[in-house]
Amino acid sequence: MMAGFISKSKFTTISITGGQCSLNCFYCGTKYISSMEGAMSPEIFEKTVRRLHSRGVKGFLVSGGFDRDGKLPVAPFLPVMRKLKRELNLVFNLHPGLQDRETIEEMRDVVDIVDFEFAYSPGSYHAKGIRAEREAYVKTLEDLIDRGPEYIVPHLMLGLPRDSEEDLRQEMELVSTFKPYLMNFLVVIPTPGTPSRALKVDLNKVISLIEYGSRLMAGRTSMGCMRPYAIKEELDRAVLSKGLVQRIANPHHRVIREFNLPIYDACCSLPEKYLEEFRT
Repeated sequence: MMAGFISKSKFTTISITGGQCSLNCFYCGTKYISSMEGAMSPEIFEKTVRRLHSRGVKGFLVSGGFDRDGKLPVAPFLPVMRKLKRELNLVFNLHPGLQDRETIEEMRDVVDIVDFEFAYSPGSYHAKGIRAEREAYVKTLEDLIDRGPEYIVPHLMLGLPRDSEEDLRQEMELVSTFKPYLMNFLVVIPTPGTPSRALKVDLNKVISLIEYGSRLMAGRTSMGCMRPYAIKEELDRAVLSKGLVQRIANPHHRVIREFNLPIYDACCSLPEKYLEEFRT
């Protein structure tokens, strides 16, 4: 299956930290979370979810800023998320960052999908600037796979300046040993107002790396939201024509027409069992 995923009216994102983040990542500097709807307490979160659900929203990506240890402060929100899920039959996707085992186990009956940014490569880890050790990403991924929700999707960032191709291949090899539901690829966007603003991304290297990851995962791969617009059309066309990904977030409009892609109103990690509910 090749499909496009564009969140419009059935799936939305909420930041449980508003625009606040203790990190200052190389490629973000809080710019991406600042555009999300904020709900900074469980009470406000419940009101926000109920309001959006009344307008037809069925799925929520719960995201936000991380603390200095790379953790999203989600634990206080899990009880209300559990309540809302049971009452409203919602789909919850989560960007948790690094988490302890107890919190991961509590997520199991609350969260449907975990989009886990696996910042393990030297470039990704350095870009985060967190206090936690790099191996914490491996431990969290292992706990998520063994004790967490059913659908775990590691996200790997390509194009960072401190990463060699060998670094990224080793990272993909490590992730593939855990046999996650999907492996998702992101490509760093040179973002104004951040140190990444002058970065040049090598399209051919990106395609080669995605090709390698796709082989490791037997095609169980996806192209995430984050990639530079300057290379988007060419990259989208390449990964689809070569059959390197099954899913692609926010595909270029020309590529949608060219490949006659079915479109789902959701995050690209959405499990197969929910697809028809979010078909546009």
